Amino acid sequence: MVSYVLRVGLRPCSAQFLRSSTAASKRHTSAAHFGTRLAVLRHTQRSLPSLLTATGIAGAALGISSSTTPSTLHYVPPSRASPSQFPPPPKSSVNAYELTFGTVCGLCAGVFAKKSARMVAFFFGGLFVVLQYLGSMSLVKVDWARMASGFENLFYTTDTLGNKRPPTAWSIWRWTVDFLTADFQPRASFVVGFALGLRVG
Repeated sequence: MVSYVLRVGLRPCSAQFLRSSTAASKRHTSAAHFGTRLAVLRHTQRSLPSLLTATGIAGAALGISSSTTPSTLHYVPPSRASPSQFPPPPKSSVNAYELTFGTVCGLCAGVFAKKSARMVAFFFGGLFVVLQYLGSMSLVKVDWARMASGFENLFYTTDTLGNKRPPTAWSIWRWTVDFLTADFQPRASFVVGFALGLRVG
């Protein structure tokens, strides 16, 4: 009886109560033993509905999980395809091993553009520093507003509404490529060579 009650799930205090009551029942008459059994039966009847509910939920969960378990998966290794089964890769107009006329021209123009841009930037940067130094010494008076308006007239563009817009990196790139590839047929290979020349130079 003690093992059955412990399997049902009594709390430790109830199990201790059961042990003490069974020990007392051995010492007392059969009427006291009957009272102890009656107490254990009442406690079992109170915990039985919760035990049945837990068993039902566990059974339903196991049933759902077994019905939704996917079928056994089998691994099939991919077949080895020979290289002759695939089509050849498409031919590119730019080849790293074959330097076309457009690529060579673009490469040279890119190196020249990068070196000359460095020289122009060095010259105008040095001129600006010298003019600022001479202005701080009050030897020269520079009209920066007039120089800024001259720069705007030279490089700014006017849109359809009449607003002046400063140049962007994309507009400078587009103007340079359009200028260098005017009446030049291998434009695509030239642009690739030009970008490579800017990178290398």
